[in-house]
Amino acid sequence: MPIYQYHVIKGNQSVELFEVEQKVDAPPLTKHPITREPVKRVLSSPSLSLKHTSRNEINSLSPDNLKKKGFTQYEKDSSGDYLRTVGNQGPSKISPNQFDHTG
Repeated sequence: MPIYQYHVIKGNQSVELFEVEQKVDAPPLTKHPITREPVKRVLSSPSLSLKHTSRNEINSLSPDNLKKKGFTQYEKDSSGDYLRTVGNQGPSKISPNQFDHTG
């Protein structure tokens, strides 16, 4: 659902901006949902994220950064086991179907 911006109107001035998630076919609000003051929907440019992730998130989850920060990363292989690909903490392999009964 899209997020629409609204201005609370007092006299000829806009005193507050707030956002509301609404269905596309929903009529615009005419009153603030809480205070019941008059409001007007504002036309604004959409915020689109086509890759659904930012460059900062990609960089922060890179193997080099994870290793530098002391994290360990595992990746699932074709057998269903998880192999350590980053870091040196923890076991080198985790097998979900094996249980360690040593202790």
